[in-house]
Amino acid sequence: MACSNENNKASPSDSSATGHRRVLIALDGSPLSEHAFQWYLANVRREGDLVIAAHILEPPSLPSFSLKKGFSVPADDWREIILANGRAAKQMEEDLLLRAANLKLKLDFIAESHKRPGEALVDIAWRSGCHLVIMATRGLSDVRRAFLGSVSEHVMRHSNLPVCIVPKPPTADPHEAAGSAAAKGH
Repeated sequence: MACSNENNKASPSDSSATGHRRVLIALDGSPLSEHAFQWYLANVRREGDLVIAAHILEPPSLPSFSLKKGFSVPADDWREIILANGRAAKQMEEDLLLRAANLKLKLDFIAESHKRPGEALVDIAWRSGCHLVIMATRGLSDVRRAFLGSVSEHVMRHSNLPVCIVPKPPTADPHEAAGSAAAKGH
């Protein structure tokens, strides 16, 4: 399958002629995104795949100033947040490249800063000539998703690629899930 943009033009790096797939996996360092990566390895991986590991850094809000309170986030703290995000992304890249080498998996790591992670993932998938997008979901309720938005839902609605949403892993003990639902009054 060729990756296309909204005008159905072939993406700039279409690799379908070579028979190798490009698979974008959205990774944010969470256990849920790790589960999606493991799911790819166990269920979808093909020899010759190139995995595009995409990590989107949401920039912190700019410090705001109020005459009564001063800066909401001191400029030094804001700068440190940005630097810490960059260090974490670099560490994630190093860890993934080491794991990929051990798994004999071709992997490219892309980290970008963007206020809207869903838009960034759709753009990266198109620019990279991907054939498939795999990502986790937080499993938000309909109400929370309506207010907070959903990155996976945005990607599903705005990408013209197949998008595989990997749900939360089941709990190890089925009684634990039933017990927590009962405790919540469900």
